[in-house]
Amino acid sequence: MQPSVSLVPIAEEEFDSFVERLQAAFTQAARDKFPEFLGNIPPAHDIDEALNEPSVEMLGIQHEDKIIGGAVITGGDTHKRLEFIFIDPDRQNLHLGQAAWQAIEERYPNAKIWELETAYHQKRNIHFYVNKCGFHIVEYFNKYHEDPDFSQEGAADYPGADDGLFRFVKAMD
Repeated sequence: MQPSVSLVPIAEEEFDSFVERLQAAFTQAARDKFPEFLGNIPPAHDIDEALNEPSVEMLGIQHEDKIIGGAVITGGDTHKRLEFIFIDPDRQNLHLGQAAWQAIEERYPNAKIWELETAYHQKRNIHFYVNKCGFHIVEYFNKYHEDPDFSQEGAADYPGADDGLFRFVKAMD
């Protein structure tokens, strides 16, 4: 049985804590693959860029009356972009991510297209998006086919970025 989660807007006074948790979750995943990496993922300037989008929504993922992760979503009414989604590292492997994605879909019933990107080396994320959430890989960004929104200078902030990024899309029924 899938756990029950709900989505709650993040209040302005909770932004700093939310960003710290987001970075902790992403950084842990990076260090699992690249133990020598000492930075934070995503870097503050990438988070700031997403949070400065006019349409941004920061949502806490709540389970059993406790925030256990979050999502940052941008876009219009029918075309949405999942900028970030995370489950706190100590709450992973409990199917909470899949429950969170279902709650996100339910929150945005008018969304016809969802998109996101994730690193080539993040096999767990790829499995999650394709096999659990129904996304399709539609583009592979690499040194031969560069992401127009991701500078090579910015790649230095992400371990393994030189392996490339996948762009995922999910068209809703």
